[in-house]
Amino acid sequence: MSIRLAKKIGFCFGVRRAVRMAEEALDKKKPIYSLGSIIHNEQVVGVLSRKGLKVIKDIDSIDSGTIIISSHGIGPEVARKIASKGLEIIDTTCPFVLKAQNIAKRLGREAVRIVVVGDRHHPEVKALVGFAPKDICVVKNSEDARKLCVNSSDRISVMSQTTQSTGNFMDVVDTVREKRPLDLKVYNTICMDAEERQRSARELARAVDVMLIIGGKDSANTKRLFEVCREISKNSHWVQTEAGVRKNWFKPGGAVGIASGASTPDWVIQRVVDKIEQIQKKSKERGCVRNGRRKKRNKRTRRR
Repeated sequence: MSIRLAKKIGFCFGVRRAVRMAEEALDKKKPIYSLGSIIHNEQVVGVLSRKGLKVIKDIDSIDSGTIIISSHGIGPEVARKIASKGLEIIDTTCPFVLKAQNIAKRLGREAVRIVVVGDRHHPEVKALVGFAPKDICVVKNSEDARKLCVNSSDRISVMSQTTQSTGNFMDVVDTVREKRPLDLKVYNTICMDAEERQRSARELARAVDVMLIIGGKDSANTKRLFEVCREISKNSHWVQTEAGVRKNWFKPGGAVGIASGASTPDWVIQRVVDKIEQIQKKSKERGCVRNGRRKKRNKRTRRR
């Protein structure tokens, strides 16, 4: 088997920045609290936890100390709670997420209806909703968008969770446009890294026999990568670590493609590559043993 890596793989800029900021802070002071997972990768969060990072679910659970804002950002209500407690803040919000928040904040002041394309349960989207709770709604796809009630007097702005695919985002835009609102503005807030990562994964999926997408189970951008690869190849598999790799996915002489979510570290990717190479090595060894037995049987046949 040949193993090919996607052109865009490993940490994105925002995740690398968040992890670096957390590690630098942990070298100076402990404990430091993280409001939710700083990134959606259990292995990286585990490493940081062993260094002293304490993950909390709610800001009400602490009254003092240092709090890390995750790369997914926070909404205004949470920001007010943190300020009221006088906590020291280390803000690792991804710059692309921050850009989307600023747009949502401005649109909230303009009294327009905001449609966000994304996962309503994701912390990034929850934060966006917080900036305009009365005038914002979240849709997953064009099917959700068809259910929206739009009047001819409505002014609507459509924006996106940063990890969405461009195709899904534009499908929603087209669906809203068909409802003929008075005014429609489109803000493409998809992260450039996410777009490039999806494009790279698509190209690779078309050229290989099996596709592996590596990333955390809660990672929105990994989920999106898996979905775009599955559209091209049914032999696409989502794994968190090398433990999820199965030998029956591969065939001798086949090509294996590997892509990763933006929060997947290089060392997890390398372990997956090592696991595939081990499977390949064992397969060759079994093949050699079988061939050796055949030769022995052939010799006995000739003697008879």
